[in-house]
Parts: sequence; C-alpha cells; structure tokens
Amino acid sequence: MYCICMKRFYCLIFSFLLFFHLVVYGQCYDGSNWMASLKDDILVSSLSIPGAHDAATGEGMYALPGLGVTQELGLRKQWECGVRAFDLRPAVRGTVLHIYHGRMRTNVSFEQAIDTICMMLERCPGEFAVVLLREETDSEDNDEHALWPSLVGETIARLGEKAAYFVPDIRVRDVRGKIVFLTRNAYTGTDKGAEILGWRHSCDGNSTAKIRSYCNGSVARLQVQDFYAPTSDEKREAKLYGVKSFMEMAEVAPEGVFTINFLSGYATTLLGCTPIATTSGYKLNATWLHPKVLDILSEKTGKNNGNLGVVFMDFAGVDNVGGNLFRRKGYDVYGAKLVRAIIQRNL
Repeated sequence: MYCICMKRFYCLIFSFLLFFHLVVYGQCYDGSNWMASLKDDILVSSLSIPGAHDAATGEGMYALPGLGVTQELGLRKQWECGVRAFDLRPAVRGTVLHIYHGRMRTNVSFEQAIDTICMMLERCPGEFAVVLLREETDSEDNDEHALWPSLVGETIARLGEKAAYFVPDIRVRDVRGKIVFLTRNAYTGTDKGAEILGWRHSCDGNSTAKIRSYCNGSVARLQVQDFYAPTSDEKREAKLYGVKSFMEMAEVAPEGVFTINFLSGYATTLLGCTPIATTSGYKLNATWLHPKVLDILSEKTGKNNGNLGVVFMDFAGVDNVGGNLFRRKGYDVYGAKLVRAIIQRNL
C-alpha cells in the first residue's frame, strides 16, 4: 500500500511539473484536434488558422549554420501544436521535388512533407490543412524549372481524395481530412487546389488579389500581406501597421473573402545595406513583432472575436528559441502563445 501511494504521489508531482512547464514556458501543447469542434457549415475563409512560414526548415537544412531557418519544430510537432497552414517551397533537383528556402535545401522532399501532413490527417480525420506553395527557382536550371508544374501536379493528383477541390464558398465539411492547396506558381495535371494571382511583397500588401479554382475557374477575392524584410525601425513599424491593417480587414471582410497575413520577416542586413535572411534575423523580427501582435489580439478579446484568416509566422509552436555567442539567453518569440491565441478566435 505504501509503494502504491508513493507511486501515485510521484505521478502527481510529475503531472504538476509538466503542467507548470507548459504554462510558464509556453512550449508545445496538444493542439492535434482543435478543428474537430468546428461546425461543418463554416466557410473556410471565415476561420483563423495559424500557419508556419517556410515550414520545412524545422526539419533541418543543407546550409551554412545560421542561415534561413525559420522554424524550431518539424512538421509533425507543428501540427501537434495546432499549426494547420504550411508554407512549402518545392524546387526541382534532377527530377525530384525537394523543399527549399531560397537556395538552401531542407532535409525533406515535397513528397515526404505531404506524407507527414497526410499521416496527421489520418490520425485526426476531423482536421484539414492548408498548403501554400511557391516554386523556389534560385537553385533550378532551365530544364528543372520546366518540370516543376507537372511534378507538383502529379504529386497532388496521387493524393486522390486527400486533396481538396477549391471553390470560393468552400466549407469545413468539404475539407475535413483533406489538404487545400493554394499555389503562387501554376501547376498542371490535376483539378485540385487553386492558383493565387496578384501576390505582393510590399508592406501595403494587396487587398484585391485573387484565388482561381483549378476545378471550375471560379475566383475568390484574397487579401494578402507579405512584407518580408523589415530591416530598420521605419520598416518594422510599417510591417506592424500592415499586419494590424490586414487583421482588421479580415474581421470585416464579406463572406467568401480570404486573408493571408505574414508575420514572418528578417531584420538583418549585410554591411548595413543588403537584407540577408539569417536565422537570427528571423528571431529578432519575431521577438519584436510577436508580442505586439499578442497585445493586439488581447485587446480585441470580447470585443470582436472575428476572422483573422491564415496567419503565417516564424517559430510557430515555441515561445523561446536558442541564442548564440552574442545572445546566450535566447529569443522570446512567443510562437506557442500566438498559435493558441489564433486558434482561440474560432472557439
């Protein structure tokens, strides 16, 4: 009896310490199944969905240390923390699609990344995922570039029912257990997914971009902000203004209007001039911007718990990431708190 009581005691202590770690340090929590409670008839365009910018960089990189990494967690862990939108950038290497960030190759192929998402959908059939595609042409030659549309289309076509048809009034019931593919570069060979037209990288974004369906050519309006190089105080303020503006636009948008809002960006330059995508630059931007976004969301709680659209961030699912020789204490990026705050808008 004494041994049994002591075992229970130690279990209670361990559970308390685990709970304390999750609450105080804000690291990954179980967000594997948060979409299951959503009503079937809700428009996908009316949801608030946390996303991971250059999501596959969390799987590791073939690159010099300190360059191009935007995520701490791999794709499966991102899912478990509640991420449901994945920014994947395949490029052709020979005849195989690998995921890149610029010229830097990650440790996963496009097919492996999609297989991981499909595995999570099989475990959680009430969920769905959004995959945002862009061709990373920096590493491709002309022959490889020519293969990209067909190779991507073939990969999506092989998914069968796991790939969703896109229409402007697509609803949760239409996509449970599936991936919604949205691409910034046209692919061929399938009528699943849709192509984005009118993407811009300015801090003003574009409130009149379009998403054109591959299955029937129907068009939805898209509001998109993706200013990725806030490398000065002035540019950081412009980035914050753009993020906040597109959140407000999403809240009041008519039904069927989609919003994609990028928090991600890097805050470093080479010799004070040319923007350079260092890992520490992404960390600095997240450390500066993410708390301000959390404040914005906190202020809105109870006033207008409306749609945010798809919000892509760096270091999704973790609140603190490791430092370096110059910053040993690490970086408070609040990526776990942000994911939870975005999910909470739906509940």
